[in-house]
Amino acid sequence: MSAYNEASRGERISDVYDELYGDFAPSQAQIEVLAEYAARGTAVEIGSGTGRVAIPLARRGVRVIGVDASPSMRDQLLEKAGGLDIDAVCADAAAYRAPEPAALVFAVFNTFFLLAAKPTQEGFVARAAEMLTPGGRLVLETFVPYPGRLPDGPTPGVLPEQSDVVVKRWVPDGVVLFAASNAPEDRRFDYQEIILRHGEPVRLHPGHMRYMWPSEIDALAAAHGLTLESRWADWERGPYQPDSRKHVSVYTR
Repeated sequence: MSAYNEASRGERISDVYDELYGDFAPSQAQIEVLAEYAARGTAVEIGSGTGRVAIPLARRGVRVIGVDASPSMRDQLLEKAGGLDIDAVCADAAAYRAPEPAALVFAVFNTFFLLAAKPTQEGFVARAAEMLTPGGRLVLETFVPYPGRLPDGPTPGVLPEQSDVVVKRWVPDGVVLFAASNAPEDRRFDYQEIILRHGEPVRLHPGHMRYMWPSEIDALAAAHGLTLESRWADWERGPYQPDSRKHVSVYTR
């Protein structure tokens, strides 16, 4: 995993990203929440990829700045955006600050944990706080880590130190396998997506996450002047419980 970073992962997977994750789309409730918080202002998405959230949000009339570390991901978003009000930017999340005030900054589908180093996560929250208008919001969606449980992997349950290889999904003429290891002492979750297709070389798409507990994210946000406004178990605003598998947290400036 030594060669991994946010940009390299995007460059490796950009040509098959929509095929692999096309069915992993935002819910209507998710777009409704984000559109509500963006109101008539600008929304900045960190980890915008090929636009699975940015595009439907822009179709709701929201101005979106999509930020991704991968040039190839940025280019795909630009190509798909058409005449929508989307700016696609290639930048480091820890350093990026929008050229205009933002009503909303958001990172969903565990993107915050994919900023897989403590300084990067801290830098992102600091820049988000600087971008937000008074009353603006930072929205994060992440899994909730539990000791001994695979963080957001394809198979729930108890995790040994090294997981078995499992089938993640079927693709035309092939299969995507998933293997992961969890190092709780480092809060590190390393994984490989392995694409096997008839007549093609094996493709490996490595990734890793640095995960945090909700209370730690709250403390980081508070250190940069952000206050927890809401926390839900899902985008339908279901109540967050001690055993919730993920959280949607809303911080306000």
